[in-house]
Amino acid sequence: MIWVVFIFYLIYTLVPTFLIRRLGYGVFKSRSDSPCAALTFDDGPDPQYTPQLLDLLARKGTRATFFVLGAKAEHYPDLIRRMHEEGHLVGLHNYMHHSNALMTPWKVRRTLEHSADVIERITGIRPVHYRPPWGVFNVFDFLLIRKFRIVLWSMAAFDWRSRGGTDKIKRKLIGKVKDGAVILLHDSGDTLGANPDAPGYMIEALADVLEDARRRGIRFARIDEHLPGRRLPERLVRRSAEKRTALPAASSPRDRASQAAGGAAAAAHGPRSADRAAATARDPQAAVPGPRTTGEAVSAQLPQPVMEAAPAREAPQSEPQPPGKHRGLALRAWMLWERLFHRLYRIQPGDSEHRFLHYRIRAYHGQELVLEDGEIIRPGDKVAELHLDNEWLRQAGSQNSSMMKLAVQMIRAMDKSMPRLAHRLLTDPTLADLKGVYGISMIHRGTKQFGFTVLPLHNRLWRWSSTLYLRVLLGMLHPGGFGRLQENTARLNPRIIAMSTSQMKKRYAPGLSAAEPSSGAYYPEEAYGAVLQELPDGVAGKGG
Repeated sequence: MIWVVFIFYLIYTLVPTFLIRRLGYGVFKSRSDSPCAALTFDDGPDPQYTPQLLDLLARKGTRATFFVLGAKAEHYPDLIRRMHEEGHLVGLHNYMHHSNALMTPWKVRRTLEHSADVIERITGIRPVHYRPPWGVFNVFDFLLIRKFRIVLWSMAAFDWRSRGGTDKIKRKLIGKVKDGAVILLHDSGDTLGANPDAPGYMIEALADVLEDARRRGIRFARIDEHLPGRRLPERLVRRSAEKRTALPAASSPRDRASQAAGGAAAAAHGPRSADRAAATARDPQAAVPGPRTTGEAVSAQLPQPVMEAAPAREAPQSEPQPPGKHRGLALRAWMLWERLFHRLYRIQPGDSEHRFLHYRIRAYHGQELVLEDGEIIRPGDKVAELHLDNEWLRQAGSQNSSMMKLAVQMIRAMDKSMPRLAHRLLTDPTLADLKGVYGISMIHRGTKQFGFTVLPLHNRLWRWSSTLYLRVLLGMLHPGGFGRLQENTARLNPRIIAMSTSQMKKRYAPGLSAAEPSSGAYYPEEAYGAVLQELPDGVAGKGG
């Protein structure tokens, strides 16, 4: 059980955090050619320390970026409003200071949207810059890149602890801040691991840091100003009218000034955002517009992949593009892990010629499986756990511009591999007590034509973790990457597929020989049609 938990967190948070933090995939940490540095403050607003910090920044004429918690923004809206009115950028830091590693992907998204709603109601501008607490990610955070600009840091003063006082912070920063740096600081000390009085030392030291930077000609700017020549994509600031929260009426001069300031700030994000803010200022009541495990295992240990949705039928098919530099590195790291997993768990090919299916022999652990032929696979029974070859899937995905073509290739591979796998299992004298084969797959309807029974996955934790793994694997393997991972995937849900040994003998044993295994009494054409029915609307493409 300990290994299961470890592998789950390895895939869910440790690997993605490593890839993002080390490779900078999809995030902004610094920019060497920038003519300025950026001060960023996390965990606020704090009623004691944030006003002192804002006073200091005002005296020094310095603008900064605040990554705030949505819950605190609700409690201290005046501080958020003051940040905005004094020219600072307000970003997101989750609703509560909870790690993304301990939240489900949909909870992360829900809390971010709620926090963005809170800040938008206060400032009139919807925040698009985001920093996760502790800089820790989960695998689905790759999807956030489509809606948010994720910001990390290149320098940290470790100012959340009081030990060392102002001297520690000065040693970390004075004389070391350079153009392009993104500096991590904290204006609140009430989060896990922080000291309540630590922000006081930070503010005292920051006065000297700013003076030192002034003498050395270092200028500070907001994160969005830190990226000269790089406008935010319109999709990051565009919101559909039906999903927007109507801004409350400006009930005071200060509120009206805040909304007016919001219009000016929005202009920096492009004409569409500026028009939206202007409309809000005029009318405050208006709304502002196979298998599973590694190797794509069909297993009960880790989940399986499915290829990403292709463009709609009427959309022209473009040639698959090679992965970018960072994604290529991430993909190579993933494949290295796949090979390591195969060695550790002794996963072997089912067919030496067609490396589409892999398997490992193990004692079954999971829900009782009642199969269509009346056989029952129970916990403790000896089974062959199926895995698809992720390298095969990667190559197939890169060669096929549509899901239709990929489905054809997968059915053909299954047609060739399944009889040979059956031959290997049925002729191995050490597997005389084999109860059957099983796995977990997203695209499962077509497997019935090959003799499998398709069953729901009852365990909620396994169902959730399987879905997560398979969809991340989809984003890793498909040349389209994570960009369209959320589109048309509602019907791609994991199911258990299983076949008893007696059913395997019935379908594949007649005329079985090592030289030419029988293709069995199944119909690839029916399997192909079933797979196409399984795909979400509009993913079949124009292949053929």
